[in-house]
Amino acid sequence: MENSQNSRLSKQDAIALLDAWLFVDGVIVQPTNEGTVNTTYFVKTQAGNFVFKLYNDSTTTAQIQYEHLLLTHLKKLNLSFAVPAPIPTASGETLLVVNRDDCSLRVALLPLILGNKSDRTNLTHTYAVGKALGELHHVLAGFDIEGQMAQLPAWGDLYHIHPLVPDPFEVPRLLELPLTQQQRVIKILTEVLEAAPSLYKMLPVQTTHADFLSPNVLLANNRVVGILDFEFATSDLRLIDYIAAVDHFTRSPGQEAPRWEFIKAFSTGYAEYISLSQLEVEALTLVWRLQQASCIVYWTGWLLERKVTYQSVLDGVARMLVLENWLAENTAQLMSDLAARFN
Repeated sequence: MENSQNSRLSKQDAIALLDAWLFVDGVIVQPTNEGTVNTTYFVKTQAGNFVFKLYNDSTTTAQIQYEHLLLTHLKKLNLSFAVPAPIPTASGETLLVVNRDDCSLRVALLPLILGNKSDRTNLTHTYAVGKALGELHHVLAGFDIEGQMAQLPAWGDLYHIHPLVPDPFEVPRLLELPLTQQQRVIKILTEVLEAAPSLYKMLPVQTTHADFLSPNVLLANNRVVGILDFEFATSDLRLIDYIAAVDHFTRSPGQEAPRWEFIKAFSTGYAEYISLSQLEVEALTLVWRLQQASCIVYWTGWLLERKVTYQSVLDGVARMLVLENWLAENTAQLMSDLAARFN
């Protein structure tokens, strides 16, 4: 976005901007100290509690508008959980663009959804989040069916997943990996890039959340009450969104391999709404490898933007290689278990 910057608004500035929503006096604004990409604030008013979001420059206005349209669509459906659909201003806009110190700031007001982030060591939570993703995928399949409105590339499009990394084969060099790791990463990239076009031709593609992680899934009393942060939503393989969530919710925060009982719990919940096709089950391990490669490429771009640390990206590479070893030993059992669960 031209002529803008990601600046932190003062409380006074935020309160002044909130006039667009016609709030009465007594507004209280506090930074949330959360969010990797955007800056957010808690807002307490006599009319209720909200979240005030200041969008980062790296998020285009078109993507924000797409996210708002999607959330507004989801709000109209009878979902078992809440989504942060933006609240229109007095003039009917969900995105407010203002000039401040020769810069354009883009802000929105969202409802505050109360809940606790899911516990990745709790099987009951894992079942619940799997079920919530299944429900979400079920309704997202009816939004932007042709994928014409999506603004972001699919996660399997490694050549376009991050603008600062146009050549994914440069990642091992950019990360200065040891020679043995470079060779393994290049082998993975070669295999998944060769397979990606056919995967996107034969597997279901639909609108996906694309950031279905523990901080974005809120629970209360062992059930999902809210799903947040749709800013990465795009048209993509349904399977890659499922497998990204499986990878996150079935592996410990370190470099450990997936845990069978958590894969079963997550997939059992997901199957309440979605039955993966036979082709999806057969392609699952390849899509899992593609998903891991896309993360490494994207995180390398974030490293170049100084949004993440070098060590965190190296840890991601290590996790990817742990998964490679696990899949080599467990693919047959994984496919057998999932085929039985989804058929």
